[in-house]
Amino acid sequence: MVGTLTPLWAANLFGSAFYIFLLRQFFLTLPLDMFEAAHLDGANHWQQFWKIGVPLCKPALIVTLIFEFQAAWTDLMGPLIYLRDSSTFTVPRGLKALVDEFGVSGEFAWEIPITAGVITTIPMIILFFIAQKHFIKGVATTGMKG
Repeated sequence: MVGTLTPLWAANLFGSAFYIFLLRQFFLTLPLDMFEAAHLDGANHWQQFWKIGVPLCKPALIVTLIFEFQAAWTDLMGPLIYLRDSSTFTVPRGLKALVDEFGVSGEFAWEIPITAGVITTIPMIILFFIAQKHFIKGVATTGMKG
């Protein structure tokens, strides 16, 4: 699978221990009364999960999404190992190639890699401001009971 993007996302299919713990703690804070009421109304466990649990956990899911997007956006080691063709480079791998290209023969053109680094931070800033309300709510309420 060297040369493809598959190894970069396939490892995340089974979840990270941090995200599993974060979501577990958030699910523990949900009131059991809602699930018991749904059970009395005839909902099975999957219906309770999808119709009650997931909508109530939207802040924690958004926090997980932001954290995972940031981790994937800034990952350099995976792309350094697996990607060889410049058409499949991720942003950090492209920045590394840019630094290598402009650092030739001991003279370094700092303005180009630094400008590229600043430009690549803009999507993360935009994502944070879009999801800031959910991010703060998810972090603030995770692990609290009641």
